Amino acid sequence: MIHEIEDIEQERVRLSRRPARDDAPPVLCAFDVRTSGSVTEFATRVRSVLTPALQLAVSQPFTGEDLPIDAIPDWFVAAGRPGAVSVPDFALRGVELYEAAIGGGPWDLQEWLYQFDPDSEFRGWAWWDLTHSSDRETRIWVDTWGESFFACDELRWLAYVSGGKEVGGPTLVRAPDWIAATRV
Repeated sequence: MIHEIEDIEQERVRLSRRPARDDAPPVLCAFDVRTSGSVTEFATRVRSVLTPALQLAVSQPFTGEDLPIDAIPDWFVAAGRPGAVSVPDFALRGVELYEAAIGGGPWDLQEWLYQFDPDSEFRGWAWWDLTHSSDRETRIWVDTWGESFFACDELRWLAYVSGGKEVGGPTLVRAPDWIAATRV
């Protein structure tokens, strides 16, 4: 799925503030995440990674060269490096849980960042919102253009290494459910 620069800019806006009710598509996809810590910490970590990733998507040429990683949080960079010693416990546990759930190893950072290439058809979702379900449960909302089956392992990776204990979904959900949810 090709992501136009305008669409990526809208994702960046949605990371920092809740989208308008009227902007919601009729159907969104949701990932239910049970966190190892507070939902607020989890949300902060997710946004701290997605913000620079989406900035790279609108500012860098994706020519096969390594993308700059100076704006990516150190803990996220370390999580993708097997044997790294500076991985915080939440991220290290997330790597283990991701590997158990998906059956693959950790994501290479550059490969993960290249999922945000605007011309790539691999990333099948666009960020929509993150809402609070309970003390340790949150819901990640993404726009998938109504598709229930799409590439999303890079999003699962982010959720697990940001402190997710369990990541369920995706599930198609009608927009009124998102509207009724509480934003983190």
